[in-house]
Amino acid sequence: MSKEEIIAILRHKRHDWMNQIQLVQGYASMGKMDKLQIQLNKISHDSEQERRLLNSGAYEFTVWLLTFNWTQEQYRLVYTIQNNVDLPRHDQKMTAYAKRLLILLDEFSKKDELYEGSVQVYQGAGSHQLGITWEWKGNFTYPMQLNKKLEQEGFIAFCEEDELSVEMTIE
Repeated sequence: MSKEEIIAILRHKRHDWMNQIQLVQGYASMGKMDKLQIQLNKISHDSEQERRLLNSGAYEFTVWLLTFNWTQEQYRLVYTIQNNVDLPRHDQKMTAYAKRLLILLDEFSKKDELYEGSVQVYQGAGSHQLGITWEWKGNFTYPMQLNKKLEQEGFIAFCEEDELSVEMTIE
């Protein structure tokens, strides 16, 4: 990664933090303590998830996930990382599957649609397994064909009108 890329990432992170601070200041100045507390709880939760990701040792997946919302115009993604999952062991596979999933979603996305997603990374059933669950909200074209294509690629998928669930296990 070049120095320019590192600076670009830091700029984006600073921008995100400034947005959070402005929300906190706004709620505080208006005396909306209930919304202020909700926002502070969200910041705390997001910071904990980011800490887990940054300390995971899965450098490729971490960079991909941290830069996702800045590099994707049609997608927004939040993430949850379970404690004590072995991410470095699966780093390259995880990243490859995530990128492949996005390519498949692009084939069935609508031009002006914004897709809101969440990804949960957790310990799989076996000691060396990693589970990943993706949830997307938004209208995809031809949901049945998308579902079939995902399953042909080895994903476990369920697609309805405006919701898509994708499950994968990495060994």
